[in-house]
Amino acid sequence: MEAGALSALVATALARAWRAESTLHGDEHWRCVAATGLALAARVAGADRILVFCFGLLHDTRRLTDGADPEHGARAAAFAEELHREGLLMLDDVRVAVLADALVDHSAGLVSDDPTTGVCWDADRLHLPRVSIAPRGALLSTAAARGEAPIAAAALLRSNGPPSWDVLVAAAVPR
Repeated sequence: MEAGALSALVATALARAWRAESTLHGDEHWRCVAATGLALAARVAGADRILVFCFGLLHDTRRLTDGADPEHGARAAAFAEELHREGLLMLDDVRVAVLADALVDHSAGLVSDDPTTGVCWDADRLHLPRVSIAPRGALLSTAAARGEAPIAAAALLRSNGPPSWDVLVAAAVPR
């Protein structure tokens, strides 16, 4: 996807997202996850930066509540598939399926050998301290996410505020 297409996707997803204003699971968290995911993807061979970006954008857009909501990942995957059918998520069917699978299971406590899915899940889990949960190394899929440095980097991102979607789009587009 090109930068213009990603920007259009962001605009549409934000306009149609549920609970974007949530301080726990809203837009700021989505940008933190996208930024962390892109940083991890740079260190994980085979991670698809565009899918990691899309995961950050979409993973919590279909939460009904900030509390327990076990089906929010499946709803986010359905939203991604809807955006794909509408021509806004311009990915081939294989990449959409990888993204959908990552969205469905992102809060299931699983790990993944797939570099893209692993980076997606790790990026979200590194931000668990915002809800008073410490990330557990056993639930991090990639070596890049383990240790104190990635946890500290995620904390700094939350403290300083994540980059804008425009900055994240520029970081996601392959050079």
